[in-house]
Amino acid sequence: MNLKAQIQHDIERHELMACYDLQGSLNIINFARIGKGEPSEVAGYRVADGVATVYVRGLLVPKMDVDFSDWGITGYNHIAEYIEQANADPMVNSIVLDIDSGGGYVAGIEGPTEAIYQSTKPIETFVSGDMYSAAYWLGASAKKITATKTSGIGSIGVYVVHAEESQALANHGITYSMFRSGKWKGSFNSFTPLSDDEKERLQQGVNESASNFFNHVAANRDLDAKTIKGWEGDTFNAQQAKDYGLIDSIASQAATYTALNTYQMSEEDSMTELEQAQAKIAELQSAQALAEQAKQAAEAKAKAAEDALKDIKAKAREAQINELAELTGKEFTAEEKSDFADMTDRQFASAFNTAKAIKESAPKMPISFTDEQANQGQTLIPGSGIDARFEAAKQAAQAKLGA
Repeated sequence: MNLKAQIQHDIERHELMACYDLQGSLNIINFARIGKGEPSEVAGYRVADGVATVYVRGLLVPKMDVDFSDWGITGYNHIAEYIEQANADPMVNSIVLDIDSGGGYVAGIEGPTEAIYQSTKPIETFVSGDMYSAAYWLGASAKKITATKTSGIGSIGVYVVHAEESQALANHGITYSMFRSGKWKGSFNSFTPLSDDEKERLQQGVNESASNFFNHVAANRDLDAKTIKGWEGDTFNAQQAKDYGLIDSIASQAATYTALNTYQMSEEDSMTELEQAQAKIAELQSAQALAEQAKQAAEAKAKAAEDALKDIKAKAREAQINELAELTGKEFTAEEKSDFADMTDRQFASAFNTAKAIKESAPKMPISFTDEQANQGQTLIPGSGIDARFEAAKQAAQAKLGA
């Protein structure tokens, strides 16, 4: 079976589709070139200046044996393989998905989306044409999406096609009757009208797949799944898509590529980014200046508090030195006072307490004996020291013994 017949067969067998304009996508496929086995004239994967570009073109199908992306059809398997190849290439620093596609099959989409999630190198999406349905499902998996002003975005949803031929056959006098062993045997055929159960079964499949699509976009674009569902599969221009959060930025003119196929920003884009960067620098500088002022004010306040504390401690130490002088009966020199002032609180307290203990433990010697002591034979020697008093007592005792 050739490729065109295979796709038509899948559609007739109710293959789930996420495609904006399925017939239009089929019309642009160059089946003649593909039938001859001619690969794309423009490779679906290129590397330039450390950037790997993966081209996503036309109808998206689960698998292709050959890369025919330049002929209007791209296999999910090739997209996944190219992403893995870029990750394995030491010359590649980042990856760009260049998308111009109306979408395609739901089957197989998990291959390239998982490759994007597993990529160790950053991946961005650039919409050089349109990005609808399954193509948006794929592109939204990347961290950032940039589109041109003329890009179309959206058509988020899925469907199946059922061809009903019973009326056309009847017009030609042909009537089909089916005799089944069960209601699901021979179901969904095109010769007889769909039963209510068949319609419900098809709708359930559509709803389940669509829910997966809505949740995928919601998670990757930080949107609400109910809001996405509420768009009813609508499409948007680039500005609307940006306003709704479906893309991140818009290139100010159609994408241009150098001979090496690297995306070039327009002058307006460059000026915008420059102005934004300069504004951010000014904001940071202003914040830095305010922080420096606050720091200086805090340092000045801390210095004032430190000076006040030193003054209080100096006055308290001066009072303690005076008390020590009074306690010891000594007048300290300026050098001694300086030494006391330089002591820590613990050192000064130790010196103070030592001096106080010595003062309190010194014996109190009488200056003179009393009259009563003199009458008892003790001789008072006014003004004599302890040695003289001892000598006088000794002499009195000897005189008494001699008598």
